[in-house]
Amino acid sequence: MKQDEEIDKFESEVKKTYRRESDQEQIDAWVQEFKGAMELRFANDEARDQEEIREEERENMNFNLVLSLTITLAFLVVSFIYRNSMMELSGQIKGYITKNFGWFFVLLSTGAVIYLAYLAFSRFGDVVLGDPKERPEFGDISWYSMLFSAGMGVGILFWGAAEPLTHYLNNPIHDSQTTEAARAAMAITMLHWGVHGWGVYTLCAVAVAYYGFRKRKSYLVSSSLTGLSPIKALDRPLAVIVDLTATIAIVFGLAASLAMGTFQMASGLEKTFGVAANQPMGYAAILALITVCFVASATTGLKKGIKILSNLNMLTCVTLLAFVFVAGPSLFDIKLFIDTIGGYISNLPSMAFQVAPFTPEYEKWMADWTITYFTWWIAWSPFVGIFIARISRGRTIKELVLGSLLVPVLFTAFWFSVFGGAALTLVINGDTQFVALIEAAKYPDALFYLLECMPFTQLTSIVSICLIFTFLVTSADSACFVLAMMTSEGDLDPKMSLKLLWAAVMATLTAFLVKDGDLAPIQAAAQLCAGPFAIVLLLMAISLPVRLRHQVRQRRI
Repeated sequence: MKQDEEIDKFESEVKKTYRRESDQEQIDAWVQEFKGAMELRFANDEARDQEEIREEERENMNFNLVLSLTITLAFLVVSFIYRNSMMELSGQIKGYITKNFGWFFVLLSTGAVIYLAYLAFSRFGDVVLGDPKERPEFGDISWYSMLFSAGMGVGILFWGAAEPLTHYLNNPIHDSQTTEAARAAMAITMLHWGVHGWGVYTLCAVAVAYYGFRKRKSYLVSSSLTGLSPIKALDRPLAVIVDLTATIAIVFGLAASLAMGTFQMASGLEKTFGVAANQPMGYAAILALITVCFVASATTGLKKGIKILSNLNMLTCVTLLAFVFVAGPSLFDIKLFIDTIGGYISNLPSMAFQVAPFTPEYEKWMADWTITYFTWWIAWSPFVGIFIARISRGRTIKELVLGSLLVPVLFTAFWFSVFGGAALTLVINGDTQFVALIEAAKYPDALFYLLECMPFTQLTSIVSICLIFTFLVTSADSACFVLAMMTSEGDLDPKMSLKLLWAAVMATLTAFLVKDGDLAPIQAAAQLCAGPFAIVLLLMAISLPVRLRHQVRQRRI
């Protein structure tokens, strides 16, 4: 119950007993005393010592750890025994979710962006995610590097050249391979990789960071729903369910990402060095190396391993981007970037609410692409959101929202303009081999084929392989850190043994995926987690302003 409601209730109860006019002065005195006690309680809530929180965390039995490990193991066993049935079931699950709940994911993703814009520019924007005078824990460069490395680093490498070209060759809106198709392809790509993905990440991040760093709750997704249930006895079961859903979504989402990266690395090694890596043994060797490296990184902690790797990632990423920009059609890329930003902004209001009720073919295309992306970002939001929250201590809500939405989106737009622009130029000029590659859905090969058409192919391919590798290591390291936090009652410095346990689990699960060479079962599992977690995001959005209004009212910004 909110502070004001508790005070009103107290005053009402007192007046029932003391009804004479002469008692009013005494009633006012009691109400003021009660109000002071309430304000002190809320203030102390913000001033709780970190050691006190850690002690609470140690005392709580962590059901999340036991349940999440049990579910993951059960999934592995069932998938191994009933492989064909799981493949069929996964397809049915994905189809059912995208067909029947696509509208919900569209509204949630778009609503998250609108909601965050309101938070940033409202009176709540100046609320500090930490003590009122606290400064950011990480500098801007390191913060943006870690933000991007955990968020979408691997994805833009995988799809940078492939996705714009795919939508150009098979456009759902215009005639394919036309000027209109090219412009629409860039706008569609930005819809998938723009503010919608970062919006759901940031919504989760703001809630977790506020309740963790400002209200001194445990650093868990469930902490942002504290007191939301009208029945106090349900608080603990609700917290366990919420944190379990978030943990499972992280496990399956990361495993699919690691598997995709492994496939792309194998393709790069085969094209660059002629190594037959596109086979189970090659996948196993790549995955083993990734596992060793992110375990080594995990032992160094957040401020060393993850921070250093993230900075290295961004430096390498910018270097590769600069090379492709200079070696490719530079002037065309600049024009395409400006045109893409304009097309994205002008078409965003209609695209953001597009569900295609009158066009079944377009609706099916949306289910395969747009809805799949939106559910993917929601499934990934507990991992990325918690990680963004962890590195954002000391920043205001406005800084976190604008920093997460604007800078990464602009960088992503330029990345797709450079890599997608180079790919589009080749195809428009008659490159049939690139067309055949995309038509055959050989998306992992797209980046390396593009580099083959440019100078210094050997060097840039090696740099790209290394970049994919370090992005995977950083993502896995960050995810294991978050998983260890989630399964240790929100411990900001989880035990090394717990991080190693999750590293072993993730390596085993990913190895199972790459062995079969099909991501469908785990993608379906991740999307299945998106449904329940979408409800959690809605509850976060409802509960956050309740506390923020009190925060602003008491002038404890």
